[in-house]
Amino acid sequence: MPHRSPQQQFEAVEQLLTRWLRERRELLGKYTEIVVGMDGLLDAEGLQRRQHVLCQLLVDYISAGHFEVYHELLEEAESFGDGSNSLAEKVMPAIGDTTEVILAYEEKYSDSASENGKLKRDLSALGEVLESRFQLEDQLIAGLHNSHRRQRS
Repeated sequence: MPHRSPQQQFEAVEQLLTRWLRERRELLGKYTEIVVGMDGLLDAEGLQRRQHVLCQLLVDYISAGHFEVYHELLEEAESFGDGSNSLAEKVMPAIGDTTEVILAYEEKYSDSASENGKLKRDLSALGEVLESRFQLEDQLIAGLHNSHRRQRS
């Protein structure tokens, strides 16, 4: 890809983040559907279908983060040359830790059902990990993207 100016890089990241955060909301919506459905609103087949969709959304979201979003955020930080990429060095390992937990959940539930007791426990743990990950990602976005809003003019 040809070298982009800081302004071009900022705009590219802005579009990417808009799409990615929309995917995050979709992921949270599906997660919430399952949690609410656990109270007997869904039969086993409906629950399994939603679990399959959630697992796919988890993989898509994580993949977009690792293979697109984080890379572009770092490119933006480098193009502005303001040292903001040092934040990524602190935050990325913690995001990586959440990836392992999320992928373990996906592997466990993508194609099979589980008894409700284990699923409730695993959903709760997944929710905590997602919350932690989203906070870390928001830190990264604030430090490597939002801080450049005022610098780009």
